[in-house]
Amino acid sequence: MNKTQSQVEFKDLQVAHAGQVAALHIQCISTGFISSLGIDFVTSLYEAIVQSKSSFGVVAVRNARVLGFAAFTTNLNKLYKSAVWRKGLIFALLLAGNVRSRRRVKKMFETLFYPARTKKMNLPPAELLSIAVAPEERGKGLAGQLIEKGFRHCRKTGVDKVKVLVGADNKPGNKLYLKFGFELVGQIVNHGVLSNSYVAQTDLV
Repeated sequence: MNKTQSQVEFKDLQVAHAGQVAALHIQCISTGFISSLGIDFVTSLYEAIVQSKSSFGVVAVRNARVLGFAAFTTNLNKLYKSAVWRKGLIFALLLAGNVRSRRRVKKMFETLFYPARTKKMNLPPAELLSIAVAPEERGKGLAGQLIEKGFRHCRKTGVDKVKVLVGADNKPGNKLYLKFGFELVGQIVNHGVLSNSYVAQTDLV
């Protein structure tokens, strides 16, 4: 491990990291629906993830700069309820400018009903919500370490299986999950995009 890599620290995601994590999310997951809602909304979303008892995150940091992150939830329904309770008014105000588009309204409802749709597929409630590494930091093993540390936290809370959703045409994403023990269990159309559903045992990493 080189000197630069040794300076990377892995920490629990905190509210103070939310702005940087949101910017990294938008930069690296630019085609996702969440990214289209803007930096203020995405920042509030990660603040809600930190504040929810049913979710957590891990960040890779060097000199106070977030280089990568992974966000998890043990139960997406509980996360939604917590987020609405804590941030409902803020979300409503931030989304006000987006509801004029029928397409965006449809995507919002698809997001809200996503947990019910995955439940019909008999998938575990715990989920890897998002993961991203800054382009200049890729190829150094950060994504794998973020997944490993997230799985370790899952095991401590009694979570033995985690699902993840990734676009079927996202070759790097699919390759990453297969490398770290995720198994393809089905497909689902979400926001008009065909996505692969994977499940992993948290004790395999």
